[in-house]
Amino acid sequence: MQARRTNAGFTLIELIIVIIISGVLSIVVMQFITAPIDVYVDQSRRARLVDQAQALTQRLAQDVRLAVPNSIRVGCGGSCVELMRAVTGGRYRQLPPGDPLSFIPGDADTTFEVLGNLNHTATVGTSADPTACAGGTASCVVVYNTGFSGTDLWRADNRATLVSLDPGPPVMLEFDNSQFSGGQTAFPAESPGQRFYLTDTAVSYICDPVQGTVRRYWGYSPRQDQTDADTHAELLALPNPAEHALAANNVAGCQFQYAPGTPTRNAVLSMRLSIAEAGESVTLMEQVSVSNLP
Repeated sequence: MQARRTNAGFTLIELIIVIIISGVLSIVVMQFITAPIDVYVDQSRRARLVDQAQALTQRLAQDVRLAVPNSIRVGCGGSCVELMRAVTGGRYRQLPPGDPLSFIPGDADTTFEVLGNLNHTATVGTSADPTACAGGTASCVVVYNTGFSGTDLWRADNRATLVSLDPGPPVMLEFDNSQFSGGQTAFPAESPGQRFYLTDTAVSYICDPVQGTVRRYWGYSPRQDQTDADTHAELLALPNPAEHALAANNVAGCQFQYAPGTPTRNAVLSMRLSIAEAGESVTLMEQVSVSNLP
């Protein structure tokens, strides 16, 4: 007698149970896999935001350290900062022999000898146009800038257009001071350290949390009042329009504060910057010490 064969298999209930168990195991395994991935993504995003904030604060700090003493000013309710950047500087000759810088208006002095060498002159701009300094198209010669009325470069009290630079030796500078706001034919005040500075451009940083940006502006015509050109549209509408570049994006907020300091204590520019992306945010605060001895 031949035995009957039976085909063993899964029932529908058994198959459903296997599917349910496999789904539960998949969920458990995914928790172990996705948690480290989420942590890595969050850490990468946070590091990227920190890098963006640090790149901006470091760029600003570099400009601040090159600023003409007492030329930093904060406006826009603390959301913008402006400075006049010095490309180089040195000491002028005070007494003969050589060609000293005279502060006597009757001398109508327009040249002086530099003591020693003058470095970093590659970007120095010269012009025979006496208004070129005010227009931002040539370097300005600045002596003893205090930021107060009478010796404030923003008011054109003590900035003259650089006409020529003779590398020498000795190094000789020629300038045109006919555009001084006071109408005098000499720099209004001597520097105790015989210091002078050559500027290359005014620089502004403007924070716009609505657009989520901080932009850097340079190469424009400086203005006496910061409020005359403290927006993107105003800076681009100047006779010599500003060049600009994005310095940071995803900006949620920022605040500039400036403490001018005293003759015995350095000034401090503080910046608080918040950058946010995909629910992640970082806030970075930077303080830059500024020597304002003119």
